[in-house]
Parts: sequence; C-alpha cells; structure tokens
Amino acid sequence: MIRRDFDLEEMKYFLNLVELSTDDYLYIFDFTNDRAIYSKSITDVFPFASNAFENATAQLKAVVHPDDIDMLMEDLQEGFNGRRKEHNLEYRWKTVDGTYVAISCRGQYVISQGIKYLIGRISEIGKQSRFDNNTGLYREVVLENVYNEYCKVRHSRGFLMLVGVDNFKELNEKYGAKTGDEVLNILTDAIRRYIDTPLRIFRMPGDECAIFMPYTIEDNIEQAKNLYKRIRNRIDRVIEHRKYDIFFTISAGTAEFDTERDSFNDLLKNAKFSLHAAKLNGKNRCEIFDSVNYIEYIKKLGIQDELRRCISEGFEGFELYFQPIYNPQNDRLSGAEALIRWNCSKYGFMGPDKFIPLLEESALIIPLGRWIIDSAAKACNRWITNIPDFVMHINLSFVQIVKSNIIKDVLEYIGRYSAANNHYVFEMTETIEMDRIPAVERVFKEFIKNEFRLAIDDFGTGYSNYGYMRDKTFDIVKVDRSFITDIDKQRNNYLMVSFIVKMAHEMGLHVCIEGVETKEELSCVRELGADYIQGYYYGKPVCVADFEEQHLKKLILG
Repeated sequence: MIRRDFDLEEMKYFLNLVELSTDDYLYIFDFTNDRAIYSKSITDVFPFASNAFENATAQLKAVVHPDDIDMLMEDLQEGFNGRRKEHNLEYRWKTVDGTYVAISCRGQYVISQGIKYLIGRISEIGKQSRFDNNTGLYREVVLENVYNEYCKVRHSRGFLMLVGVDNFKELNEKYGAKTGDEVLNILTDAIRRYIDTPLRIFRMPGDECAIFMPYTIEDNIEQAKNLYKRIRNRIDRVIEHRKYDIFFTISAGTAEFDTERDSFNDLLKNAKFSLHAAKLNGKNRCEIFDSVNYIEYIKKLGIQDELRRCISEGFEGFELYFQPIYNPQNDRLSGAEALIRWNCSKYGFMGPDKFIPLLEESALIIPLGRWIIDSAAKACNRWITNIPDFVMHINLSFVQIVKSNIIKDVLEYIGRYSAANNHYVFEMTETIEMDRIPAVERVFKEFIKNEFRLAIDDFGTGYSNYGYMRDKTFDIVKVDRSFITDIDKQRNNYLMVSFIVKMAHEMGLHVCIEGVETKEELSCVRELGADYIQGYYYGKPVCVADFEEQHLKKLILG
C-alpha cells in the first residue's frame, strides 16, 4: 500500500464542508509537516495572511500573546509526544486591530498513515451564540444583523416588542431551572402561534423574547397591542388546560422604528425601557415607548448619579434641618425632628419628596442614613445641656430596616455622644411590607430592648396595622397634616383625630399632631388632648443655627 497524506487543498475541502454548520473556527494542524488550515472567516478577525499556510508553528506564535506562548507550546509538545490525547486550553490571540481576545481551543490528536494531526475548533470566549438550543430561536446577534440588513436595502417602519416573563427569577428559584425552560417554551410556542414568518422571533438574554415586525401599508402600533393580547390570552389558556400546575404572566415593551432614523442600539434601548416601565407599572401589561417618559427616566438616572457622587464626596450639599416639637399644654419645646435637605450644585435645591425615593431605589439611603443619625445625635447632645428632657426624632426608611444592620449603625453613631438612648425617637412610615418580613419585627424588638422609642409617622393616611399599637411596639402615633387642615371647620376631621387620640391614650400611647399652622387648629388640638404638636405654628424646619436662634437662644445664653 502506498503511504499518502492529505495535501492542503484536500484539507481545505473537508474543512469547508464542516464549517458550514458552526460559528466556531475549525482547524487541522499537521504536526508532521508543520502546516495548518483554518476556517476561511478566521482572517476577518485574526492577522493571518491566509487561512492555510506552511511554517504553522511560527505563524501561530506570531498571533499568540507572548505570555501564553510557553504554556501553549508545552501543551502541544505533550500531545505530539503522545502524552495527551486531546488539546483543551484557553489563551489569548492578537486580533487584526492589535488587541488581544481570549479564545478556547479544543481538539483531538489523530494519527493517519503515520501523520500526526490536531483537529478541532477555536471559540472566542464570550462570543455570543447565534442559536438558543432550548427554544429553537435565533439570538440577539442575529436580530441585530436582520435589522441592519433592513436598514441597508429598504426604508421600513415597524415595531420591536420585547416580551418577558414576570417574576422569572422567583419561578426558577421555586421550581428549578427545568421549569424555567418549560415556561420559556410555553411563551415561545404562544408567539409562534401568531407569527410563523422566519427571522421574526428571537431569544434574548434572561427571560425575554423579541418580536421584530415591519409594518405593511395599513399597519400601525395597534398591531403590537393586539398581538400582545393574543399571546397573553393564549398563555392563559395553556395554563388553564394544564390545570394551573404552572402559573405565570408576561409583560411587554414595544418601540416603533424607522430604518432611516433609528439605529439598532437605539431601538433596543427604547424597547427595553418600555418593558421596564411595564414591570414597574404592575406587570402583566404592554407599554408603548414614550419619549417624554424616557427623558424623565434619564433625568432620574442623572439625579441618582449625582446623589451617588455627593454622598461619596463627603455628603456634599446635604444638610439637616430641624423642626420643633412642642408640648401644647405649656408651650414648651420638647424636641425636634431631623429632616434632610439637599442643595445640589447641578440640579439646585430639591425637595425630599423628589430625591428620597431615588435614594431608596438605589440603597444610597443606607450610607446617607448613617450620616443623618450621626449629625442628629451631635445636635441632640448639644441641646440636652439646656433642655435635659430634649428628644430628637430621626426618620428611618424601610430600606434601612431590611437591607442594613440598622440597630448596629444606630448604636455605633449614637454611642459617640453622651445623650442616653431615651433621648431618641425613631420614626417609620408604616407599610404593608412591614408585616410580610419577619425580620422587621425582630429589628423593632432590638430598638425597644435598647430603650429607644418608636413612632408611627403619617398615621391614618395609608396602611395602618393597629396590632403595632396594641402590642406597644410604637409608643408615639403621629397624625398626618391631612387630618388637621381646617379641623376647626371640618367636623369629620375633628371626629377622626378625636378617635385616634382617644384610642391611643387608652392604649397608653402618646400622640403627636403634625401640620398645625393656625391658632384655631391649635385650640382644637389642645382640646382633644394631643401630647405633642409639630407644625408651622411653632416653626418651620430650619438649619442648626436658625433653630438655636429661634428656639434655644434664651436657654443657651442662660
């Protein structure tokens, strides 16, 4: 038998046949003759003059990162000497633009008619796959190519809809990844029932699918709304047919496009924003992109970035204001509530109703909350010198309670000063979430154990759990201003406040009335037996210096 090895042309032929079915770079390395052939597309990314060449070892070294050459050559030598049956290595190759990318190189050592070959594939690590095996859909990278081709060859309008599974993370955690895959297939099948045109449905990262739909002459955005309804109804019927062994809802975000105006990145960004809005607005719904809302959203992100910068740079622009709290029976100052203010160099003075929700969304309220506790404690420590029973009220966010070790922070910062723990009241606006998280009750017990007092803020305006009053978790009830306005004229307001005060007193609790602004309101509140008054009648929130000038000057000067 005449010994014969493959020549380069034959190697090219076989490699070209196989590379039609993969996105990886395939290769055949002939060790005996030191030559190699790679997939044609390799020259698009890496600086090889051709995809087939002699002197293969030297040419390979030219593209491998210098720090990785010894590791690679040692591995290849092991294979050539028969000590390894396969090659499996991650290292770096230089690209045509001179940068380096990580690759995964795998292969098998083969001997054919005395010739030693290494045959395998190379993948760019992190390179996005074109196909999703679970759903059978093309991925985002193909969607981008499809859209860009539309931009090149025709003027087209239409919409991109992103459809996501609500609470998908919780579904995976509760039932497992297999159920998560099944849910995605139910979603995919529901979409396919109404769209069977190739390259219209795509698998996106996470729990999302994308629907790319150019308009025909008579189409408009109503087509997207109707499509979402049909998909959702189809899923509901599938769930019902399965007797609710799986239950989930879907949200969608839709953005219209014009190929002469919109880039793929802009279109995808708009659709993602709309899906985000759908989930924020209650889920199980479809939202259409609105540029006004998007501008507001971007502004909000800008404010959050500025909040983050100011907090990281020594709490720049933040200042504590203090509003006096008086005893209405003798008109004596009994304490103050510490209130945060922010005068931003970029956005100007901003009310707490604007920036506090942004702090809570981003958890920036936690570091700022520590600063507030420290600053309030410093002021309290100064003022008890002249008013021995002075009490400082400090607001706590629900985010601080559930996402930080709040009792540790309170003890640390208040412990820096001599004022005892009973000089502090911590105020919380009650929410239904408090009852759903067992850890919240443990935190409250720790406050009480350490002799801090707790107050329910804005009582009566929203969710109110009377169990906290019954159990005396909170010992101060703060009645919101909405009940006090025109209390001398509005009989219902008078009766409501009277009921709250009477109930609280019978439970052994104290009542602080907020928002008292006139003599007439003060007279009614006194008549009802309130323990404390807070409102413009006694004073607006002011800085430390103004608070001392208006409420403490005589006492401090002796």
